Amino acid sequence: MGKFLLGTSLLAVSLVLSGCTAEGEGLEPTPEPTPTIDQELVPTAPPAEVVDVDPGAFLTSYGDVIFKVGDGPTWCTMSEFDDFVICEHKEFDAKYELLPVPADCEYTYGFQLRLRGKPVEGSKMAEFTCANANWSDASSSPVLASGERITTFGFNCFVEGQVARCENSTGDFIVLGPEAWATSE
Repeated sequence: MGKFLLGTSLLAVSLVLSGCTAEGEGLEPTPEPTPTIDQELVPTAPPAEVVDVDPGAFLTSYGDVIFKVGDGPTWCTMSEFDDFVICEHKEFDAKYELLPVPADCEYTYGFQLRLRGKPVEGSKMAEFTCANANWSDASSSPVLASGERITTFGFNCFVEGQVARCENSTGDFIVLGPEAWATSE
């Protein structure tokens, strides 16, 4: 009986130990799924009676066009020099489920969307950025109201409620507001 008990104990210990590996050894991390947004919150086209506004009223002294998005916390910067549009808001203003942060990002992620005018090798046309600061300061910028559209530098952006949708000349787009985000990619 003693040999049986000893044999059973050794078998149990060997089974337990055979399942153990050093931390991370041979295991691939499982990526977190990207949360989805209710598509009803994502504008797809400007309203039928959209009002086109003069981009000159939004032009900064350094050549960018910056506007606040309706009465919400989001703002967008249209840059001719950098050939992109960035829409952003602060982390605490996001009401949507947070996005998983990429392993190579040591800052914030999921609060700043960039849309390029032309392809850049190694980058998507429309993507979230890993950011350690806001791209621009919209504190003194005018508001692009709901139902208004601004077109400049090869981009057009319109506002629906508290959400902005910006497109480039090839149809790529970004959408950002406190409750919604979307990209063409």
